[in-house]
Amino acid sequence: MALAPQARAIINPPGQIPPGALAGERVSRQQGRGLNFDSLRRYQPGDDVRLIDWQATARMRTPWIRLYNEEKERPVFLLVDQRLNMFFSTCGQTKSVAAASIAGLLAWRSLHDGDRLGGAVFGDRDYALRKCRSPTSTLPVFFDDLVRYNHRVADDYPHEKPGALSLAAILRHSLPLVPAGCWVALISDFHDLDNECDALLAALRRRGEVSAFVTLDDLHLRLPSHGRLAARYAGQETTFSLSPSLQNGVKQSVTARLAAQASRLTRLGVQVNQIVVGGDLLRQLQQGV
Repeated sequence: MALAPQARAIINPPGQIPPGALAGERVSRQQGRGLNFDSLRRYQPGDDVRLIDWQATARMRTPWIRLYNEEKERPVFLLVDQRLNMFFSTCGQTKSVAAASIAGLLAWRSLHDGDRLGGAVFGDRDYALRKCRSPTSTLPVFFDDLVRYNHRVADDYPHEKPGALSLAAILRHSLPLVPAGCWVALISDFHDLDNECDALLAALRRRGEVSAFVTLDDLHLRLPSHGRLAARYAGQETTFSLSPSLQNGVKQSVTARLAAQASRLTRLGVQVNQIVVGGDLLRQLQQGV
């Protein structure tokens, strides 16, 4: 509930027309001729013949065309990763908590804008899918999904092992529920981005705008040059000594991986927003969205 007023600070998501192009609190995506009938007028040379109203033309014995209002509704579909790999951070909040908070802000934004809202929240074993419906009806159940999966990933760690539900699988299950003209926000660390994901993201991109919110911890930028570092994952523990060369190697490796990931998504037409989970999420969303 505390995120509701903060969400008003997020403006002009991807795919929107520049401010001032349309009236209203938030400009919205133009969708072709629109679907809302407005009025009839006489046909003029150069008009699209597909707009001719044949009944009115037959009745008036001269060509008339149908005019439509511009469609201002833009469905929003949020995919939120709450798998075991998201339960990680070295300061502040975990990636799973940051992902849930980002989803909450974007969901409230859809309510403020009156956009239809749908989404998928997924863990290692299963997922919850919601069709795009009125935000007033979708928001409570979507938030319930977020809370349930977010608590479960914390409760399962460290006993649970990463499951078989891949990013490609959740994209495949979600694709039929994403309507044309939709804005899709995918919130994950994208650790298992693969060729199948590329094909599915390309299919989503053909239906509308797609944004990737890549959650990451910036430890690689904060590593000291000396000392000992302890790491634990899936029941395995290790410690090792840091050195300037190792510090630099870790920094270069992680930076290169994130850059390659961003380049791969960008080539698919996906807008990439890298979110540092220890930073101010709202400020990063304002800068990226």
